[in-house]
Amino acid sequence: MASRVRTALGAAGRAAAVALAVVIVPALATGWLYWLRARVASWPGPRVHDALPLDELPSHDSVPLLVFVAVFAIAGVILGLAARAARLDRLAAGLGLAAGVGAWLYVADAICLFFVRQIPFGPAFRAAAGLQPVYLAAALAGVAGALLGRGTGSGAIAYRLLAWLVAVGGLIDLISVLLPRRHAALGLVERIGPGIVDPAVHVLLAPAGVLLLIGSRGLMRRNRRAWGLCVALLGLSAALSLLRGSDYSAAIVTGLIAVALLASRQEFPFRGDPAAEPSALLRLAGMLAAAIAYGVVTLFAYRTVGGLPFSLTAALWDSVRALAGLAPHGSEYLPAGFAGWFPASEMSIAAIGVAWAVWVWIRPWRQRLFAGAGTLAQAEEIVRRWGGDTLAPFALRQDKQWFFTGQSLIAYRVVRGVAVSGDPVGPAGEAGDAIAAFLAHARSRGWHVVVLGAAGGLLDTYREHGLRPLYHGDEAVIDTAAFCLAGRTMRTIRQAARRLDRNGYQAEVVMAGDVPPALRAELTAVDQAWLRGGTRKGFTMELDGPFRLGDGDALFVIGRDAGGRVAGFLHLAVCRPSRSLTLSSMPRRADTPNGFNAWLIINATAWAGEHGFGRISLNFSPFAGLLTAGAARTSARRIERRALLRLKDMLALQLDNLLRFNRQFSPAWLARYVVVEHRADLPRVALAAMAAEGYLPYAGLIRGAGWSPPEPPAQAPREPPPQPAEPQWSGGRR
Repeated sequence: MASRVRTALGAAGRAAAVALAVVIVPALATGWLYWLRARVASWPGPRVHDALPLDELPSHDSVPLLVFVAVFAIAGVILGLAARAARLDRLAAGLGLAAGVGAWLYVADAICLFFVRQIPFGPAFRAAAGLQPVYLAAALAGVAGALLGRGTGSGAIAYRLLAWLVAVGGLIDLISVLLPRRHAALGLVERIGPGIVDPAVHVLLAPAGVLLLIGSRGLMRRNRRAWGLCVALLGLSAALSLLRGSDYSAAIVTGLIAVALLASRQEFPFRGDPAAEPSALLRLAGMLAAAIAYGVVTLFAYRTVGGLPFSLTAALWDSVRALAGLAPHGSEYLPAGFAGWFPASEMSIAAIGVAWAVWVWIRPWRQRLFAGAGTLAQAEEIVRRWGGDTLAPFALRQDKQWFFTGQSLIAYRVVRGVAVSGDPVGPAGEAGDAIAAFLAHARSRGWHVVVLGAAGGLLDTYREHGLRPLYHGDEAVIDTAAFCLAGRTMRTIRQAARRLDRNGYQAEVVMAGDVPPALRAELTAVDQAWLRGGTRKGFTMELDGPFRLGDGDALFVIGRDAGGRVAGFLHLAVCRPSRSLTLSSMPRRADTPNGFNAWLIINATAWAGEHGFGRISLNFSPFAGLLTAGAARTSARRIERRALLRLKDMLALQLDNLLRFNRQFSPAWLARYVVVEHRADLPRVALAAMAAEGYLPYAGLIRGAGWSPPEPPAQAPREPPPQPAEPQWSGGRR
């Protein structure tokens, strides 16, 4: 108890000391300005009006801007050191000093105006609220506090809140441009003509607001480039709002956001993509060149129509001047209004270029696939050794990147800034470390993370790392030892299997490494006919080709008709650690009879049971718990079910019909989950996931160029692993 009291008293004492410094130091700084006034009266440059409120003589109440900034910067450093000595963190020091110095100078100046101008307190306080030196001094104190305060830890709430505040600052800039001002307050630059400054303020505020909105997206990704850009833009916005006058509410808000962002710089440690810099510069240079070319062509056309002489050199110079908002020479001889719209049109092209370049400069890292024989062999070895989960073999798709850590890997692909991945494959004890390492890797590149098909056994591990699992669907798994065709529930597939047996269909099982060239060509032809010229769908539970895995890593259950022709096949991957098979695809010819796929699955189950494989994973049924008959009992669930079915019709998805197919085999159902960082990310990650799976129209445009890498280099054949029985099997239904 006593220690708590001492701690509280110490904190109160330090706070009182800082408050006293906030009163004394600005007062001393104002005194220094009075002392320096005579010595710097003749200095050139912009002057700060009303810096000396006790002196109302003409030109006696202002000092050079450079002197004012230097004096109050020194005062800010003193206050910042005092805040550091008082153990204030950067955010508290920055905002506290800005608010404290601003409030104290506002009150002090109001009292001075009350005595000097002999006006009531009400008008005096209103007049003091319009004095720019108050806000300039407060800003300098806030910046000093943000720079000199003690460092603090980082947190997800802090950077996300700051990103939203920056977006608010951008909206304030855009709104303030739309609101008229009765008059400008140009005390800081009273020696510059208001005819130049006021239009420039209006021209710059709008682009600053747009760039702040763009920059706030980068802050959500904790991008260091976006942080630097937004600090500079917020400072510019505050200065422009001060120049614009006479209501300084926008300047106060943007200034405080700038101080908070500056104080929280530790929240934004991730550097941007090095490859984005030349790309951004190229876009900026291209748009500036386009603006100048547009200007030259426009001047040529208008001067030619008007019968005026044209000079390419003069047109180039006038186009460059137009980028600064200046009218071309001789514009009085051109049509009325040309001098007004021509610079604005050029500046709009340049503004688009700047926004485009900034967007590219702070974008998430572009993923670059560097798959090679070495990394492929490493990934295959990890999956063979540790890939007991039925989705593990699909980590070996060639359109995925492999993140290795320890003895584990995480296969992923980035779609528009979202890293779409699966569960880690590796020793169970490394799962938490692998997830943490991958999250750090993804966040350092500005990627959101979504895990598709997550197993229930890892949900607590994901939660420990701040991720949020959400139910996605159920995986149908056949227990080969318990599978039996007897009973009423199996009647449909039992009858279909008997019908195909009577029609002379035969099944055979061939390991992927034992497929002869002629059979390979026939299987490939069936697969291509099944695709019908379209692209292969699937990302989480399907391989990217029937021969992606070789040797004993995959097998084919091939169905032949009475004439010996391949009618279709099952492509299954082998999960060695768990002695499981997992279905990848079921291509078949268009003329195969109903029940063909069920017949193949029955034969695959019989073969698997005889050869020591305990489970066969069938299709994944998305949202099976919602689509099950009778599950949608509440109004909300019924609405969700109807929305899913409508989405199914729009995108030709396999939802309830896939669920009905799986139910024919009376499988066990294993829940699978989608794991996200934040629930607010759901729309983005849903779009990325569906594009990765290939279910969206124009999915290729969303995924981007180079989605499918070239075929991997040919590998020397490896010795096939020992099998528990012969690799080939043929026969009818068991």
